[in-house]
Amino acid sequence: MKKYVIGLGLMISCGASFASEPGPAAPDQPAAVKKPFPHIALRSDDGQSSLDIGGALRVNYRDEHWDTTENNGRLLFDTFRLDVQATHKHLFSDVGYWFQDDGKRSIDRGFVGYRFNSASNLQLGAPFKPFGLEPYPQFGWSYHIPFFMGYGVSAGTGLKYSYKDKEWDLQLGYFPRMLPTGIRYSPEVGRYADLNDNAVAFTQSRQDNEKHNQLNARVARTFVGAGWKTEIGASMAAAQLYNATTHDDGDYWAGGVHAVFNAGPWTVTTQGIRYEYNPKNPAGVSDDSVLMGGNGLTPAFLIASKATIASLNVGYDIFTPGLGQLKKIKIYNDYSRLMKDKSGWDDSQMFTVGAQFLAMPIMAWVDLTWAKNANPFGGAENATGWTSTSSSGSNEWYYRTNINIGYYF
Repeated sequence: MKKYVIGLGLMISCGASFASEPGPAAPDQPAAVKKPFPHIALRSDDGQSSLDIGGALRVNYRDEHWDTTENNGRLLFDTFRLDVQATHKHLFSDVGYWFQDDGKRSIDRGFVGYRFNSASNLQLGAPFKPFGLEPYPQFGWSYHIPFFMGYGVSAGTGLKYSYKDKEWDLQLGYFPRMLPTGIRYSPEVGRYADLNDNAVAFTQSRQDNEKHNQLNARVARTFVGAGWKTEIGASMAAAQLYNATTHDDGDYWAGGVHAVFNAGPWTVTTQGIRYEYNPKNPAGVSDDSVLMGGNGLTPAFLIASKATIASLNVGYDIFTPGLGQLKKIKIYNDYSRLMKDKSGWDDSQMFTVGAQFLAMPIMAWVDLTWAKNANPFGGAENATGWTSTSSSGSNEWYYRTNINIGYYF
């Protein structure tokens, strides 16, 4: 009979580690040591079976400066997240389940897998779709344009093959369907019928497209030198774009290149993405935009059907060995831009400056974000912020101060 050791206790330790944080930022991961209460770890004596239950509890302060917001200096519950990971011999599983503000729920990933060897595995369920910078398109807590376009922390229903060694990272995915709208963590193309509880009927009611049979591929190569490391990669995605009104299939494709540069305390990440949606809409519905949405935490929004995305993020680590539990501060600048093909549709832009504080098990971000023609930042009164920029506030810069504090276990 196998015996298990239960690691359950309170440990306010500066070195506590956590599972890959699927939240709105890309935190560094400290060395693996015992995690704090109420983390649970079960291990078999032979080391071939395990169960690990962790997560995070976070609160959020926002001060938003545009007329239509209610978040003028409000401290709110952000999320309670559970991460459940298990292994048994060659089998493993990983689930991230979120209890969010406004009673929303979401799953950022949830799959079972089989490990062929130390470098390769197959995942089945709702794994992350391989594309571009992984898993986060920026350093800050505030997500940027690639996330809102569907290129960050994005999972689909299907399977993924992954091969990773010291030099190469190859991932191939097939996703017959996207995650249901009610449990999506990140936005994806959706039908108005599924998103109408949080959509704008006047501009979105005839949007009826969804992706089927999506293929993803991502390949990256890591180069290491004296005091520096660089990852350079390329990605592609293609899918049928089924319209439930016309019962016709349009198509979608995206291609991207990305790079990650590390040298001492500096980290620079950048990517360029080209995407095109070619819907088969009914007469009277413009092909220039498609509808995106998640679980309703953020209102559904239209995006330009054809556009190019560019982003550049710079981070600098400041180690603080003399400040007790606070071990590191990361200073960052994130910038992203959406350049739309449609003539007369102005670019969308986001710029964030901020700092991340690692005092595990406490982690915090302080962000200041400016944005123009971006739905979450004042450009959403008629849901055109990512498209024609014809709403009130178009081509105006708005800003938000955001402070997020979390306890990670």
